Amino acid sequence: MRRKLALVLGVLALCVVVGPVAADDMPTMGAASWSSAVLGAEGWYAGALPPPGMYLLNYTLYYSAHELKGEHGGHVSAFPLTDFEARVVADVIRPLYVSDKTILGANPAWHMCIPVLTMRQKTDYWSDVTEGLGDVYVSPLILGWHNPPWHYVAGLDVIAPTGHYSRGITTVGHNHWTVEPAFAISYIGQSGFSASTKLMYDFHTEDHTADYKEGQQFHLDYNVGCSFGENGQWRVGLCGYFLQSMEEDKLNGHRLSGSEEGVAAIGPTISYQAGKLNVTVKVQREFDAENRPEGTAAWLKLIYPL
Repeated sequence: MRRKLALVLGVLALCVVVGPVAADDMPTMGAASWSSAVLGAEGWYAGALPPPGMYLLNYTLYYSAHELKGEHGGHVSAFPLTDFEARVVADVIRPLYVSDKTILGANPAWHMCIPVLTMRQKTDYWSDVTEGLGDVYVSPLILGWHNPPWHYVAGLDVIAPTGHYSRGITTVGHNHWTVEPAFAISYIGQSGFSASTKLMYDFHTEDHTADYKEGQQFHLDYNVGCSFGENGQWRVGLCGYFLQSMEEDKLNGHRLSGSEEGVAAIGPTISYQAGKLNVTVKVQREFDAENRPEGTAAWLKLIYPL
């Protein structure tokens, strides 16, 4: 699911118009306040495709932040960003089909992610809310290999600018395309211990309405834990994510010095297999944020074979 809460240039420019202000840090002038990268959605067995068949996955996200971090990772408290708050509530439907055929020894698969979001951000001086369909993910091909205890998935996601876009403060759409190659690996041991990570690299096209282009970004999700109970239906562990911009953003074709952003997160996760239905709950607390909000994400993920 994609989430980018843009701070309009006019709002940030107020900090210059009113003159010097007391603040620990400031976001890079003109930079977007959030990357469009989706963080933390995957976890348990991220590198292991399920058996051939049709599946329906549902992700529900609640994200809350009460702090905006600046270019150097310091707290932003200057007018007009004092007492910053951001909230995101999202529901994502993801149909997934895994074929029983093989390509290069792998099972091919296809999926689509359809997000619906409500976003709100406010400070002491302004408040803005928007909701609607977000940017839709489509994968032309996913390949999954199984060589127990190791499992691998390689794929390519194309994120289309289907969401409603606004040049206001808050928007659920990003008005640019993103191509995201991904590779995931899982170790699933017979003892019940498992470890997974999914590595992603984002290439963004330009938002021609705002003449803004996000720089390339690397991000990963991770999960480690163990299973227990009858047939290992319970799993507990730790999960999280990491994001780092690999280059500066561009505005009107010019690089924005210091616009790179980053963040990391960690938290507990628990999963339960109830018959055919798999239920996962996780909470991820962010830290070391730069040029973006720093908050907490809570996820509920459901997987059901059709």
